[in-house]
Amino acid sequence: MLTMDKLIIGTVRVAVLVTHPRLSLWYWKKDHQRLMPNPAAPKTMNEKFFWRKIFDRNPEFTVVSDKIAVREWLEDRQIPVQAPSIRWTGRDAAKIPDALLAHGAAVKANHGSGTNVILRSKPEDRRAFNRRVNRFLKKPQGRKRLEWGYFGIDRRLTVEELLPNVTAEFKFYTFGERVERLVVIYDRFGEMSADVWLPDRSCGWKLHEGEAAVSSRRGNKSLPNTTEQAESIARHIGKYFDHMRVDILTDGSEIWFSELTVYNMSGHHPSVGDDPEQTLNTSWDLRESWFLKSSQKGWRRMYAQALRNELDGHGDR
Repeated sequence: MLTMDKLIIGTVRVAVLVTHPRLSLWYWKKDHQRLMPNPAAPKTMNEKFFWRKIFDRNPEFTVVSDKIAVREWLEDRQIPVQAPSIRWTGRDAAKIPDALLAHGAAVKANHGSGTNVILRSKPEDRRAFNRRVNRFLKKPQGRKRLEWGYFGIDRRLTVEELLPNVTAEFKFYTFGERVERLVVIYDRFGEMSADVWLPDRSCGWKLHEGEAAVSSRRGNKSLPNTTEQAESIARHIGKYFDHMRVDILTDGSEIWFSELTVYNMSGHHPSVGDDPEQTLNTSWDLRESWFLKSSQKGWRRMYAQALRNELDGHGDR
């Protein structure tokens, strides 16, 4: 049986690498060890992201990747976290009322990253602003790296209230209800800095010496007073997924939901995501994924069982 499992997994690996050559080459080049990735029996975080893109078509990934729909998802699960209020939605920035932009706002597209405009006051050139924001709707988010969770989002623009005193942004790396990494970002739209925190043996956090991928500048600050509250929300959200990055904003006394990220940095972790011995890699248990917990058909059914046997037999996570 083990021989048959290995044959199935090996065949699937070759098939994925051949049918997705650009993605395979991207992961190969990103891997510090310069090894051809194994998206059929993944052991590292980066390989698991590759696997997620090919196999784990969890329909909730599209819902939680939508910056509008995710709010209803949170409400349905009675997750007690507030979010900046949405004051307008539409598909043409020219239709945004001037009054909503007069005193500052966060203008976003709901389907991807890099599509945010933070306004402290009304745009100096409204026509230029409209053109810029409308171009966001044309962005093919995730197409290049097969981040398919973005593909089915009904693209819209939103105008959110601008939170005036945000001091930090939490990024919790959750694996079920466990949190194995925390990045705290300061002054995102100024001289940005960031600290990386890892769990310690006393169920607390210890400052990591390494740099965050988002910024080479370290904050070297104590954790915000709202860390425990934000962590509780992250764990509540995380329990619904095998892995999810949960982003939360804070002003030091309150917290607000920011977004959920299915594919961290396009589905790649640049510092330790290719080291199978790192906790960030071993904590991701694919047996908790939608693909392996759902009924599959045809060759996918055979492959899913072979992968379960592989994971169960060797304890790889």
